[in-house]
Amino acid sequence: MLVQEVVETERRTRPRRVWRRRLAVAMAVLFAAGTAVRLGGLESGVILVPLVSFTPYFALAALVMLAIAALLRSRAATAIMLAVCVCLAWCVLPRALGSSTSASAPASGTASGTASGTASGTASGTDSAPASRTGTAPASGTGTGTGTGTGTASESAAGRTLRVLTANLNGGRGDAAVIVDLVRRLNVDVLSIQELTYSARDRLSAAGLARLLPYHVGRADYRGPEGSGVYSRYPMTERTGLFQPVGHHMPVVEVALPGGSAVEVVVVHPVAPVPSTVPEWEAGVATLPPAPSSGPPRILAGDFNATLDHAVFRRLLDTGYTDAAASTGQGLTPTWPHGRSLPPLVAIDHVLTDGRGSAAATRVFDVPGSDHRALFADLRIQS
Repeated sequence: MLVQEVVETERRTRPRRVWRRRLAVAMAVLFAAGTAVRLGGLESGVILVPLVSFTPYFALAALVMLAIAALLRSRAATAIMLAVCVCLAWCVLPRALGSSTSASAPASGTASGTASGTASGTASGTDSAPASRTGTAPASGTGTGTGTGTGTASESAAGRTLRVLTANLNGGRGDAAVIVDLVRRLNVDVLSIQELTYSARDRLSAAGLARLLPYHVGRADYRGPEGSGVYSRYPMTERTGLFQPVGHHMPVVEVALPGGSAVEVVVVHPVAPVPSTVPEWEAGVATLPPAPSSGPPRILAGDFNATLDHAVFRRLLDTGYTDAAASTGQGLTPTWPHGRSLPPLVAIDHVLTDGRGSAAATRVFDVPGSDHRALFADLRIQS
C-alpha cells in the first residue's frame, strides 16, 4: 500500500518537474541569446540599444537563474547558465576591479559623494548670439583634491596632474552654486559642461566660477541640450576641424597645462538614443575623434549617452582610450538618472584618456536640479 502511494505520488509530480526543467532550459536559452547580443555587439534599434545599458543587472539576474537551475537539477539549464555567467563576468567585473596601470593618488575617499552648497544665483542672460571666446585672465583658484586610490609613486613619475570635472546641467537647471563649490573643493583644473544655457552660464559666473576657472570656450543656448562649454584654470585655445560633431555642440580646446605640451580636451554630448534618434546617437559616438598616437594628449569628457556595454562605445575605447572610472574600479557607479523616482541606474558620463593619460581617482557627486551626477577624475598626463 505504501509503495503504491509512493509510486502514485511520483507519477503525479514527475510532469511538474519535467515542465519546470523545460522552462528553466528555455529561460537559460533566452539568457544565452542576450549574452550573445552583448558579446557580439549586436544591439540595434529602439529596444536593444537601451536594454544593453543594463548588462550589469542582467549579470545579476543570470546568477539568480543559475541558482534556480541548480535547485531544479536541470543539467542543461545549469550548464548554459554557467557559461552565461562566465561570459557576463568577463564583461562586467573588470570595470569594478580597476586596472593595474591606473595612476596613484595621495588622497583616499569614497566612490561617490553628495555636493553641498548655497542656493544658486538668480541672474539670467539675455544674449542674442552664441558666445565663443578664449579667455585671457590670469589663472587662479584654491582648494584641495579628493578621491579614491592608493600608491607611493611620485607625481613626477606618474605625470602631470589634471583634475577634470564633467557635469550635465539638464537644460540649465543644475545648481550652479553646487558646481562651483565642487570646482573649489576638488581643485578642478578643467570643467566640461553640457546643456549650458545662457541663464546657467550667468549663474555660474555669479557663483564665482570665473575667479576659479577664468578661461572659457563654449556656446550657450537659450534652453534645451544644445549648449556646452569648457572652463579652465589654465590658458586655452579653441581648436576646429578635429572632427565633425553629430549631435549637440562639442567644443575642442587645447589647455596649456604647465610642465609640458598642451592637453587637448573634447566636450562630448551626442544625442540620447531615444526611438527617433538611435541612428544619430550611434553616428555621434562613432564620429568622435580616435585616440591619437602623437600630438597633444587627448581627453574626452562629457555625457556620452552610452555605457561600457554599447558596442559603438567599446569601438571608441579600442582606438586607444581608457575609461577613467573603469580603470579605478568605479566603472559600475551609475551617473543617470538622478533626482527622479528611480535611483541612478547606468553610467553614461565618462572621462576618457588616451595612452598618455591615466586616472588616479574618480568620484561622482549629486547636483540638485540635474538628472545627471557630476563625474570627477583626477588624471595624470605624461609629457
